[in-house]
Amino acid sequence: MISIHQSQFISWTPFYFKAIQSENFIILDDVQFQKNGVQNRNLIKTPQGQTWLTLPVKHELNTPINQVLVSDKIAYKKIIKTIELNYKKSPFFDKVYDVLLNEFKEEYDYLVDINDKIFCKILSLLNKKIDLKKSSSLDCKYTKDDLVIEIIKKIGDFDYLSGPGALSYMNLDKFKNENIRVYVYDFKQQPYVQQWDKQQGFIENLSIIDLLFNNFEMANNYLKSCGSISRII
Repeated sequence: MISIHQSQFISWTPFYFKAIQSENFIILDDVQFQKNGVQNRNLIKTPQGQTWLTLPVKHELNTPINQVLVSDKIAYKKIIKTIELNYKKSPFFDKVYDVLLNEFKEEYDYLVDINDKIFCKILSLLNKKIDLKKSSSLDCKYTKDDLVIEIIKKIGDFDYLSGPGALSYMNLDKFKNENIRVYVYDFKQQPYVQQWDKQQGFIENLSIIDLLFNNFEMANNYLKSCGSISRII
């Protein structure tokens, strides 16, 4: 099964559910950077509630993701310090923190590089191996649905896993005409043990590192239990 997704910064749990269902995962790195999205930031939990971890970037209008530069490398140290302060008492802090720390120490110039490295490291923590490629390496010529179909045909995996939001603008007839089997996943996040539960209750839609720090040993089973896949065509 193949999935295609834009590069994201220490993404949330549905992103990783999608990844662990896939044998082929294509990072869309040559499409336009989305300002105020989750390509360079994501949410964690603190004693005061959720907060953004943001990696400052430099870009112009219509800049592709793979050309977006990190604008302040001091932010790498600030981010890892913020993670340490808020998760140092979590049950699996050492297991997860060391993996993240090693990548942030590299202080990559390009946003896509730190995103890809952390993505691969987290997949390794989840014991998942996939064939990871970047769209920029595939010499694609089309956009939107036609781009997705072009990527699928280049990879040769005709079982395509889509997010539910994409169905509203996908032309499914195009996929059917190319003999592409389209699946969609549904992810209903269930509460898991977090820090400061008594004060704040469960906070959803956080970066997957919150799940890993608090529930590393059951993270894979958690992801599988929250998600399901159905075939559309």
